[in-house]
Amino acid sequence: MTFVFHPGDTFELPRPKVVERMAMPADATGGTLSILEIVVQPGGLVAPVHVHTLEDETMYVYEGVVGALLGKEELEVGPGGTAFLPRDVAHSFWNSGDVPARLIIAITPGNLDGYFRGLPATNGPDEIVELARSYGMELRMESARELGERHGVSMF
Repeated sequence: MTFVFHPGDTFELPRPKVVERMAMPADATGGTLSILEIVVQPGGLVAPVHVHTLEDETMYVYEGVVGALLGKEELEVGPGGTAFLPRDVAHSFWNSGDVPARLIIAITPGNLDGYFRGLPATNGPDEIVELARSYGMELRMESARELGERHGVSMF
């Protein structure tokens, strides 16, 4: 069993404004946890509003400022701040500052590795929504435009 992972040992999902790297895959933890490292450029939206039904997320910001929607509340999380994003609560997050934001997301249990690995093979929003649904997530794709207009952010 491997206990240490270095950049390049797992996989990453690069987009123009967001890079998500699997820092610790679920198979290394017996499925109890996955850890993502995310770098978000200014103006980057990590994901549209979405709801997890099977897992919780905990976000730790170690550089920059992250704007977050949690239910109906919008908040900012700066360096050293932590936010809990519980299952069954709609949420989204983005870089609300003017420097890159760097954060760690712990997903418990670690159910979403297959979702992240499957994203590059999708062709358009409908396939992304269907992939998410197969992992117990509801993606509200229309929210990306609304968040973009309100905060000046985009996913690409």
